[in-house]
Amino acid sequence: MNVSIGHRTDVGRARDGNEDSYLVQPPLFVVADGMGGHLAGEVASQTAIRVITDQYESDPASADSQLAAYVQEANRAIHAKSEESPDLSGMGTTCTLLFLDGTDAHFVHVGDSRAYLFRQGEMSQITEDHTLVERMVKEGRIQRNEAARHPQRNVITRALGLDEDVNVDTVDIVVRTGDRLLLCSDGLNSMLDDEEIRSLLESEPDAQSTADRLVERANEAGGDDNITVIVIDVGREDTAAPPPPPAVQNTDPGDRVMPQSEVDDEGPRRSWLKRLVIAAVVIGLIAGAGFFAARYALDHSYFVGATEDGTIAIFKGIPDEFAGLTLRSEEELSDITVDDLPENLRDNVEEGIKVDSLEDGRSTLANLEERAADIDSNRTQPKDDASPGGGGSNN
Repeated sequence: MNVSIGHRTDVGRARDGNEDSYLVQPPLFVVADGMGGHLAGEVASQTAIRVITDQYESDPASADSQLAAYVQEANRAIHAKSEESPDLSGMGTTCTLLFLDGTDAHFVHVGDSRAYLFRQGEMSQITEDHTLVERMVKEGRIQRNEAARHPQRNVITRALGLDEDVNVDTVDIVVRTGDRLLLCSDGLNSMLDDEEIRSLLESEPDAQSTADRLVERANEAGGDDNITVIVIDVGREDTAAPPPPPAVQNTDPGDRVMPQSEVDDEGPRRSWLKRLVIAAVVIGLIAGAGFFAARYALDHSYFVGATEDGTIAIFKGIPDEFAGLTLRSEEELSDITVDDLPENLRDNVEEGIKVDSLEDGRSTLANLEERAADIDSNRTQPKDDASPGGGGSNN
């Protein structure tokens, strides 16, 4: 089946570089959003693209299990690199892969990059975000409309490279002439809601103009992160330009790609700046006549963080200390430590994860305990117990 393809990546307006990488090599398409530090995230996403490309070229895909094996091999390569170099420790990347086999579209997915299907005016998300808030939505702890502004919305629970083995999602759909597929890093959907993305997919006439306009609108909305999009129009032949190079990555020094972990860190950094301002105000209030107002504010602030020995706990107050004054108190202690968590969650906990209430703190703590249990299970399970699954399931 003929397709028309548009693609674009952009550093955004808030970052120094671009750690997204992507692959356009029909019928294979991949978006990878790196994390783990400025250099590490770029290495992780580029490694994923390189390994998947090499695997595909040496052993072209013929089944979902084979596509999942490409992603598993990329995971092992990234993890091995992070183990070899202290500078790359803890690096990882999301990965959303699409393989078009005639009218069959096969997706393999890890992380919070996304794949969408636009058909006859309606848009649906094909992949599931591997994030803390998505898990909370599925468990009924928060509503769907709360997820976009939740304090932990940037905490990823699954990515390539964090452990030697990773669970991957596989999804199969049948595409029709007139369908429009979109792969994107979260720099797009964190800036634009689903309705605006749907509207742009509906209104733009061709794949490349759609890709361009999506990136432009994400930047106009703030451009808080790197933005990468691949748009595929099914049933149209691309005659506007010669095919793009197989692997497309920003190499311009002024347009380097930044990692997902810095996306994860960006929200906490902004919130900590706000807390610093708040804390300064609190100190001023304590020094003056506003003591009781300040005390009330501290008594109604909570976060999940780590004690001095690394045990994870819920605290009342804020993490910072000023002039030797501790502005927090331990409320509830867990049975896990920071070392029990994957690398991408440790920094969040050590900095402190803000929650709106003690009950929200317990929910966050429960999710961290589940994540620690998942990691422990993956480390102790014999490798040959794992077997690839079918469409729509976790492998």
